[in-house]
Amino acid sequence: MKIVSSTLKRAAGPSLVAGLVVVSLATPAAAQTPGSTAFRIFGGLAGVQARSGVNNQVTATVSGGRLILSDTTGIAVGPGCTRVTGNPNSADCGSVLTVTRLAIALGDGDDTFDGSAVFINTTVDAGTGTDSVKTNGRNDLVGVQDNAGGDSVDCGGGTDTVFADPGDTNITNCEVRYNS
Repeated sequence: MKIVSSTLKRAAGPSLVAGLVVVSLATPAAAQTPGSTAFRIFGGLAGVQARSGVNNQVTATVSGGRLILSDTTGIAVGPGCTRVTGNPNSADCGSVLTVTRLAIALGDGDDTFDGSAVFINTTVDAGTGTDSVKTNGRNDLVGVQDNAGGDSVDCGGGTDTVFADPGDTNITNCEVRYNS
């Protein structure tokens, strides 16, 4: 996990920390706390930071040329993103053409991420729990190491690297695999 952690921290650490700060500022005290926060910073980096203790179901899609990040557990809107009108579960994070990297941090719990509908280089840290990750068409970095096994990853096209446990047997379309 140390390889994944240090690699992901270098790739997305500052943005993920910014996402954590936004959660505490963007949620009114009377409202139910969303399961994650969507953000877009440094121009081309967009992503989702999940809140601990939540089984997140995150998707990345494109609508009208815009990157839409959604979480069925609710999503707070961080810097660079706006609320999709009338939808507390989706955030519009701008033109998909200018996103250079997608950073997803799922945290603990049994989480899912489906980014198969977007062609953006993606970094996913699935955290602990039994997780399912799908990416598509670019050069992706996926970490599902948690010493538990049972995770599934479909890297789609591109040249992809996955950090997994020996018990993670449902790993497909990933060109490079490192086991813990």
